[in-house]
Order: sequence, then C-alpha cells, then structure tokens
Amino acid sequence: MAERLAIHNGAVVAWIDGAHRVLPCATVLVEGNAIAYVGEGRAEADREIDAAGHLVIPGLINLHSHATDTAFTRGFLEESAGPKDYANLYRVLPAVRHAIDASDACIGARLMFIEMLLAGTTTVVEMGYDQELAGSSGIENARDVVEIAVGLGLRCYTAPRYRRGYWRGDGSGGVGYFDYPDAGRARMEACVAFCEAVNGTHGDRLRAMLAPGQVDTCDAEMLAETRRIASASGLPIQLHAGQSPSEFRRVRDAHGMTTIRWLDRAGLLGRDFLIGHGMFLAETNDVGAIPSEELALLARSGSTIVHLPWVKMRQGTLMNSYAKFRRAGVNVALGTDTHPVDMIHEMRVAAIGCKLAEQSQQATSAMEALELATVNGARALGRDDLGRIASGCKADLVLVDLRRPRAAGYEDPIKYLVYNADGGDVDTVLVDGEVVVRDRKPLRADVAQAVVRLTEAKARVRANVVL
Repeated sequence: MAERLAIHNGAVVAWIDGAHRVLPCATVLVEGNAIAYVGEGRAEADREIDAAGHLVIPGLINLHSHATDTAFTRGFLEESAGPKDYANLYRVLPAVRHAIDASDACIGARLMFIEMLLAGTTTVVEMGYDQELAGSSGIENARDVVEIAVGLGLRCYTAPRYRRGYWRGDGSGGVGYFDYPDAGRARMEACVAFCEAVNGTHGDRLRAMLAPGQVDTCDAEMLAETRRIASASGLPIQLHAGQSPSEFRRVRDAHGMTTIRWLDRAGLLGRDFLIGHGMFLAETNDVGAIPSEELALLARSGSTIVHLPWVKMRQGTLMNSYAKFRRAGVNVALGTDTHPVDMIHEMRVAAIGCKLAEQSQQATSAMEALELATVNGARALGRDDLGRIASGCKADLVLVDLRRPRAAGYEDPIKYLVYNADGGDVDTVLVDGEVVVRDRKPLRADVAQAVVRLTEAKARVRANVVL
C-alpha cells in the first residue's frame, strides 16, 4: 500500500465544481503520487505536515522556459541599445547563445531549475538546446539537460527546437534570414526521435513536446510534417510566434496572409498547439487589432497563447491585453521565457500589465492570474491531473508562507499571493507526492556549488560573446 501523507491546517486552494476555491483550514491527503482527499477534518496518515500559517496551492506550470541560456543572458538583455524588437531578439540573444557550449548549458540549466523549484514551479516546458545557432545539427546535450531537471525533482516537458534556418541582425538595424544547408531536416529528425524516445519516462515525470523554432524560420513542409507527427504520436506542439512586428510583416510578405491564417493553413491550430509569446499576432501589440474572425478561429481550435509578460515589459512593450484573448474564448497560460524564473512574479506582472494596458483595475483579477499559472497551463498540456488540488490529481503542491509581516491582515490569500508575495515565500514543494523543497531548501541540490559553477561558467561565456 502506498504511503499516506497528510497536509493539515493550511488554507487550501481546492478545485471544486470547476473552479479554484479557498478552504480556510483543510487537509490534503496524498497517497503515493496522487491526491486522495481534500477537505475539512483530519485524515489518518503515515506522515504529516503541519501547514498552519500557509497557503497550499497547486504546483505552478511554466509553459515556456529557456533554462540552458537564461543564466547567461542575465545582464545582457535588460538595457540593450537599439529598436526594441531588434536589439535583444535578433542581435544580443544569438550572440550570447553562440558563446555557450554544451557543458555550460547544463551548468546554467541546473541553477535555473533550482530557482524554479524554490519559487514553486513543479512543471516546466524547457525549450533550450540552442547549440544549433553555432552550426551544430545535433541535440547531444538535450538528454543531459532533462536528466538534470527530473533529477532535481521537476516534472519536465522537453522541447528541443528545430527550424529551416535562423535569423540574426544584418548589421544595419534589420533582420537577416539564413537557411541551414539541409533546410534543418537532420535536426528535425533528431529532435523527433529524441522526443519519442524519452516521452513518458522517469515515472512519467518526463514528457516531450514538438518545437518548430519560430513561425518565420520554418517552411510549410516542416510545419505540415510537425502536425502529422503530433497527430500520430500525441505529442503537443509549441511554436514561437508573435514575437515582434518585423516577424508579422515577414510572414505577411512571404505568405500573403496574417500569422494566424498562416498557422491555420499549415494545419497547426488545435488543442495540442501552443503559441509562445503571441503578442504581435497583428502588426501592433493590441489584441484588439486581430480580426474577430481570427480570434474566433483560435478559440474554436482550442489553441493556447503562452503569455510571457515580463520579458516584453522589460523591453518597453506591453500586450494589450491577455484579457482580450480570454474574453474571445482563447485559452491563455503563462511562462517565464527568461529571468526571473519565478512564476509568482510572472502572475503579478501579467495581472498588473493587463490592468495598465486596458487602463482598468477590473480588466483581470488575482484569481484569473492564478488560473494562468495552474489550470490553464494544465489545459494546454491536455492534463486534467495537473494544476488543481482535487482527488485523483497528481500531488504537485506548494506551501506558501502567510506569516510574513506583509501578509498580516490580508483576508484574501489569493490577492496576497498575486499582488504581494514572491518566490521567496515558498516554503515547501511536492512533486509527484515527494517533498523536493523543505524549509526553502532543495533536497536534491547543493545550491552553493551550483552558484559557484555558474559564476565560473558565466565568466567563460562572457569572454566569448561578440556583439
């Protein structure tokens, strides 16, 4: 019989009648890797955790991460000079990635995954593996990176990217596009084979996702083949799209249609399809500029917009707004993209950014922000066993400390979580029923050693960056 763990006395965000509801003092009973009971009263168990003074929330789902290079791009991307859709994306980012080798990518990923766990992320979609920018078609380090993630205790979706070619700054403030010699087919085959081989391993804590690189770096045949493989294998798809106005114009000029129409023509739209960024699906950052029939097309298809608010706000750009997608019936979830890899921070930025964009305090709510980071992310992955605290769901749980001075007097713990807390308030994290963070310390990692190794690696990378 599986071991029983009872989490008593906490304020629990339970999934009741299709929505998150706060139970002020409740018990969560875990049997093995699943939740067996949620409700009032105590439950007999082999072990107990006293959650008094804590908010128990579902494990947070980060649908879009680049852990292999994020530790190295910190310090380069925050105040880059140049047009906001050019300097970072097309000049600085490729330069930094070009300077990272496979060993350094693993060192950086380890620290990023540790930071994610400490801030309450339990499921991550990792879209790193960018050595191809230096000309390699292989994905030799992909297995090493995912082994690090699951070894630390995370639930991970690996999404190694492939594409026909790549872009970089052309030196005059524009964007240049360059094809790989084989139009990216060897890498695509390697990525697909890897995804099919690892999917469902490590007790099903490791799954895979197909990841054609960017909408403007893949051809029609590559996207159509991606859809065929996804439909046959059950692997979901995530594509970078809507990253910049220049990308939108590139798609329009190359194909004679908008990005959403092109994605539909390529056959990608569907419940298993995720659009990473989604900010410029019109030539501006205003979701209201997207034709209503295209928004309806996204909604009917069940496709998901993976909103990455902070990375764009840091560049001086703001989606206007994710609530407009939601009002059109489009599923919206959250990811961090770069740093900080703190999903509580990302919830706050998403909510405040939405209110600013619409100039309305009522544009969104704290509960809706929590949904972006939990149940909406689970919906995007086709997982009704994640993102919620209910009987039968995976025991991915996070205990947030409500005993901080800034939490005093807060009657609504969800508002406190989104508008005042941060990843440093996370005390305990369970993934698949196992405690992987206790007393703000990861149980499977040496944090001090990870920091030292990253500091050394970053010095090497920085010396090799050519801007």
